Amino acid sequence: MDIWLFDLTRRVSSRFTFDPRTDRDPVWSPDGSRILFRSDREGGHSLYQKVASGAGTDELLLKTGQTLIPYDWSLDGRFLAYESIDPKTSADLWILPLEGDRKPVPFLKTEFSEQDAQFSPDGRWIAYQSTESGPQQVYVQPFPATGAKWQISKSGGTVPKWRRDGKELFYLAADRQLTAVDVTLPRDAKGSLQAGIPKPLFASRAAGGLPRFAGSRDGQRFLIFVRTEDDSGPSPATVVLNWAAGVRK
Repeated sequence: MDIWLFDLTRRVSSRFTFDPRTDRDPVWSPDGSRILFRSDREGGHSLYQKVASGAGTDELLLKTGQTLIPYDWSLDGRFLAYESIDPKTSADLWILPLEGDRKPVPFLKTEFSEQDAQFSPDGRWIAYQSTESGPQQVYVQPFPATGAKWQISKSGGTVPKWRRDGKELFYLAADRQLTAVDVTLPRDAKGSLQAGIPKPLFASRAAGGLPRFAGSRDGQRFLIFVRTEDDSGPSPATVVLNWAAGVRK
């Protein structure tokens, strides 16, 4: 498995990674100059980055011996949010600073499963999904964590995404409806976040298992990974031209 880039203007795909091991889960840097991804080429799923132009070599960012899954890059380029799978605590959320000693720090490390961390555009909040109430729900916490948190989804939710102005959160509900929630963020982490009523936008047909989608900055267009029931596609129709009927004796 490798990472590919698709040029929307030229309508051309190009291969981005070439290692014989698995490379997956790409995340663009805020300025579009680099791509973060994970690979098992070191024996476990570690974090790498590479210049988006394809020039240069893959740079190892973090190796811990556990499976690491990258999720988001803060808009100021200072932090990476990723998941670390621990045999004792399941899926945990960690932060990797890209300045100073680059020592990773835990954001959420509990007995529950926390995934899909997404920085708010101002970098002061993180949206994520958790099983702490049973089914997966979307929550928001201040960053750095203070212990305060707000539940955003009501009847199940996964894969949260912020609108670029931070005034709306999108997620996939349990029935795969792409859902929007108006959000008012306080000026600082001591204030109270205000969340509106979840509004279903449309049935997404997002793939089961690991659903994924991305939204445009204004929240008016969405790119959704869809898996059909039959991945083999429709059977082709064969048309025979210039044929002549024969007579069998």
